[in-house]
Amino acid sequence: MRIQSNKNNFNGLITMKPKTRSFFLANFRRENSSIDTQAAAGFFHVTSRTINNWVATGCPDWVDHYVIMYLRSIPDTKEWDGFKFIEGRLYTPYNKLTFAPSELMKVFYDRQFNRLDRVEREQLKEQVTELRSDQEAAAIRDELDYMIKTLNKLKLSPIVAPQTSFTKTIRNR
Repeated sequence: MRIQSNKNNFNGLITMKPKTRSFFLANFRRENSSIDTQAAAGFFHVTSRTINNWVATGCPDWVDHYVIMYLRSIPDTKEWDGFKFIEGRLYTPYNKLTFAPSELMKVFYDRQFNRLDRVEREQLKEQVTELRSDQEAAAIRDELDYMIKTLNKLKLSPIVAPQTSFTKTIRNR
């Protein structure tokens, strides 16, 4: 009679860290919801027996670290083809276009400030269109007419008249 091991029943995938477990389930799941050990072994360059051992007892730390790095990496989609990280720089598929982390932050901040500038420009446009209303223009014309009348009266006053045009000074009146 064969003794049943409790190793798979109690531990199974539960011993793996949550991110590692979800990585295995997302990438190496068969149709019957078991793990495809051959695919996982090919991915990690180990044997399928090693994968079975990891499922039963948990993964080594390097696998957990790899999964964390993998989750932070560039996605494997058409939009990201040609992008890669090398020595802390993001290389793009475009010739001589790379970014350091500080340069990426600068692009991010530039976009944020451009958005804020766009919002301010729209607000200023609204204010200018309000100033260009007919009522506002009429009020400005009235003020200008009043200023012109005041200047004409000032021009005729004895304060600015030449000395020879008046025989009496203002004080003697």
